Amino acid sequence: MTIEAVSILIYTMLLFGVVVTQATYAGITAGNAFGFSNREGPQPGLGPFGRRVDRTLANLKEGAIIYLPLAVMAVALEVSNIWTVVAAVSTIISRTLYVPIFFAGIPVLRTVIWAPSFVAVPVMVWGILVGPGS
Repeated sequence: MTIEAVSILIYTMLLFGVVVTQATYAGITAGNAFGFSNREGPQPGLGPFGRRVDRTLANLKEGAIIYLPLAVMAVALEVSNIWTVVAAVSTIISRTLYVPIFFAGIPVLRTVIWAPSFVAVPVMVWGILVGPGS
């Protein structure tokens, strides 16, 4: 399995972990009635941590919409080169560190940690364009 494929699995598990965290936090702070409701109103007891969890999940989803199709394309086209590997490793390290730092509410470091995953997108595109073994 290529590192690009591994990055897809890890990113997926990061998303899953944050969804579980969000649901667990909602259950603890808002109660099961809210969890099983249609959620038309705001979540009671959300608080600063809950808002950070929500924003973390939103950011991960936004990143996934951009990164995951590229990683899937690299795997499907059997393109694995220095560019795609660096993009995959940068994304996974960046995103894995990003989640707990955002949860903790560390503002400047959060952006610094997030930046490599943003830069990894055009790097992955370039890697796919130059093709296998480049």
